[in-house]
Amino acid sequence: MKTMHAILLLLTFCLFLGLSIQISYAQWSAINSGYAVTTNWHGKEVPIGQSVTAWAGTINSLVYQVEFKWKNETGHVVYDVNVTNLVSYITPNYPPDAPQEIIEWATNSRNANITIFYANNTQIPNSLGNWSVQVFFYGPGGHLMDQGTDIVAIRATSFNVIPDFPVVGTAGALVAMLLGLNLFMRRKRQ
Repeated sequence: MKTMHAILLLLTFCLFLGLSIQISYAQWSAINSGYAVTTNWHGKEVPIGQSVTAWAGTINSLVYQVEFKWKNETGHVVYDVNVTNLVSYITPNYPPDAPQEIIEWATNSRNANITIFYANNTQIPNSLGNWSVQVFFYGPGGHLMDQGTDIVAIRATSFNVIPDFPVVGTAGALVAMLLGLNLFMRRKRQ
């Protein structure tokens, strides 16, 4: 009976984990509010040393500058990049190398004939942990943050940087847990 409870608990945990990953995937749909940001690794774990591209988009034609602040797991800004050459595409068109999330949104018939202004920045996270990219959209007369507050909008996204062999690490942890459960059940029977 206890084995059944353990199995049900494990299945419930896996189901919850699967739902939480799926729920957090559709971040680009926030573009309908005027501004959005996502990464090419959104919803996936990033092996250390891999490049991550953050994509920012807006429907506001007055935005002339996008600032990308890459923060490591401690919240410190590691990279701070300003992009002023925003490129526009009218849906269903999208930029080359855009992540699947943007492609699916742009090619959806409900989102036809919308002009999106895109900016992107690529960096290579240099440490493990939860990273975030905070994006600032600057409008007319946009001063830098320490000189004024003409920021149109701020959006953020995050991703998790893991060791080089995530599958081996995850599979190894799962095997160790199952072996531990098996050992526990055998000793319990004795």
